[in-house]
Amino acid sequence: MRIPLRLLTLVALATSSAVAQDAALPLTIAPSPVTTDGNVAAFPTDLILMLPQAGDAQVAGLAFDTGGSITITLPPAFTRVSERPINVAVPRGWPQADVCCYVASAVGNVLTITFTTPVRTDGPDAPGVKILAHIRGGAFRNPSAGTYPIVAQVRGAPGASARTASGTVTILAAVPDARIAPTNFLLTRGANANGQTVAVNRPAPALLGFLLWQGGTPLNGVGVMPAQPKQYPRYTGGLLVRDVNGDGILTLPGDKVVGGIIGKAPSGATGQSAQSPVRGNGAPILSGQLNGYGTTDPVAGLLPVRFTTGSKPGDYTPTFELSGGNSVQITVRAVLP
Repeated sequence: MRIPLRLLTLVALATSSAVAQDAALPLTIAPSPVTTDGNVAAFPTDLILMLPQAGDAQVAGLAFDTGGSITITLPPAFTRVSERPINVAVPRGWPQADVCCYVASAVGNVLTITFTTPVRTDGPDAPGVKILAHIRGGAFRNPSAGTYPIVAQVRGAPGASARTASGTVTILAAVPDARIAPTNFLLTRGANANGQTVAVNRPAPALLGFLLWQGGTPLNGVGVMPAQPKQYPRYTGGLLVRDVNGDGILTLPGDKVVGGIIGKAPSGATGQSAQSPVRGNGAPILSGQLNGYGTTDPVAGLLPVRFTTGSKPGDYTPTFELSGGNSVQITVRAVLP
């Protein structure tokens, strides 16, 4: 008997959801998107504890009743800075999108977040909690370089059985040479450019946003140029190029390639592209030239990118990479009109 693909998909989703409700929660622990030293030895701790598929709004997170809690234990090697108050955020899965409402406290290196109102996976807090905590504010200081376990106990309601969530964080010896991190500074608070849905052959309505650093300082003057497969075969989706002579345009040779885009699209798709938005005179808008939402000054290192889907429906998942640094992958979903 042939089972319809749609039914198979629903069964698979239901099965994986049931397993997820009972299984331990794996955590990916990384520096927050707004810093380049949050996981560097001797610097203030600035970490996010992410559930799987944290940035995908179509994947449900965790729900909590009033009094539900998250208890996080940092290793003793992390130093508590007693004069700094505990400062944590609980995001829905992407930057600038916290759930409401909770209080945080700490006894030594054990942090407890307690929810003062219910958090649901639909409504204003959708898709629920996808990042258990963003630990920030200088309340802790990172230990020496190495790999450390971090464990959390999650209770959806007072008295509920605890689910364990755990992962490891790598503390670096020095600030990385380069770093790229996704951000939603260009959008209204709570909005997310990752995971947009748009018709085929159309530009995504929201600009993608990235924060760029080089040598620990914001990297300004970077924009997107078309791919040059002969010289840079890795970067099939475009080049990240810095305007080194300050003339406001990007040219090669002349300006400097500082990274690129690794394209990935549905099979057979054509026409997809990543580009810098342009001014009225046709000049590209480069990193460090746009204000964030609600700010009056340009945000240092903030790179805007306009992504256009190709000819086939499905997920377009370009990876943006800085040379000598890390990479991040973004998803834009294309559908037939």
